[in-house]
Amino acid sequence: MTANQKPKSAAKRILALDYLRGFFILIIIIDHLWRWPNVFEVISGRGELWASAAEGFVIISGLLVGYVRGFKNRKLPLLTVSKTLIKRGALLYLWMLITTLALTVTSWTLTFKGAVAHVPVAQYDWHSLLASALRLDYTHTLTHFLYLYAIFLVLAPIAVWLLRHRQAWIVGLLSFGLWWLGRFVNVEWLQWQMLFFVPAIAGFYLESILGWFTSLRPATQKAIRIGSVVLTLATITISMAATLPLPPGSFSSVLFSRDPLTLARVVMSFIWFIGLTNLFQYMLPVLQRWLGWLLETFGGHSLTAYIVHIIPLMLCSLLFAATDNIVINSLLAAGSVLMTWAILKIPHINKFIPR
Repeated sequence: MTANQKPKSAAKRILALDYLRGFFILIIIIDHLWRWPNVFEVISGRGELWASAAEGFVIISGLLVGYVRGFKNRKLPLLTVSKTLIKRGALLYLWMLITTLALTVTSWTLTFKGAVAHVPVAQYDWHSLLASALRLDYTHTLTHFLYLYAIFLVLAPIAVWLLRHRQAWIVGLLSFGLWWLGRFVNVEWLQWQMLFFVPAIAGFYLESILGWFTSLRPATQKAIRIGSVVLTLATITISMAATLPLPPGSFSSVLFSRDPLTLARVVMSFIWFIGLTNLFQYMLPVLQRWLGWLLETFGGHSLTAYIVHIIPLMLCSLLFAATDNIVINSLLAAGSVLMTWAILKIPHINKFIPR
């Protein structure tokens, strides 16, 4: 490979990850709308499969933090990197408060035709609402990820320091121990941090991992990549066969439980992430041609999309009653996706909403 070819290959890898992150946002919008049946549930799995886009979104976030803030910024002072991570975490905490308060007040004051997320605070109990949101006791379902990501970013400097000192094994051991503790004390973020910090280790060593992989024989590389795709598609298909024939919300699995987050679900999330990454790399030319306008926009502005997707979803609940009409539900899902995309195209939107 020549020096001119290498950056092109790296760009393709990053672009594939952007497309995958955009795909995760697309699935999250469809699942959060919660209008079934619709034609997109054969892609999204209604968020009830053995793993979901939410886990994938956390994984890719951890991977990129490990690579960008850990590896690429390794020559910067730790204090500089830590300030960047903590400021970002504080920003997401602020937006968690803004969206939780806005969505809760909207739920209290407007009359909705469709279902809206349950608010575990008495109507117009402003003190309890503010106190529970500040303490992270209550975060609205539609922007729930913000509080997880905020906590992980604030803790990330510890992981970066350990990785800089070649103590990745301590990061992995601590992450596993916190996951176990989280199951024992029933604390969500302690369980989900393993989906962030284990990928952060992989992100820190990503270039070494890719260097090792490219040193393998082409036939071996191909076998590994195709094998990961086949394993992923096979397990997704089996998961769908067990889930989709049942009414929405009725499927439960002890082995692949999300609450509490089981080790089997964590492992399955990693398997699906690797398989989907390889699949998106193979399909990148097709995706660029047909869905680049959507997936690249969502992937490059994933946090903005995650925040603003609440607008079309709440509008759908405000204007349209729940129905089992697959055509109407499919149109509402497509409309929510397109409206989110249109909001992202508003000039200078990232001056107000983080990217």
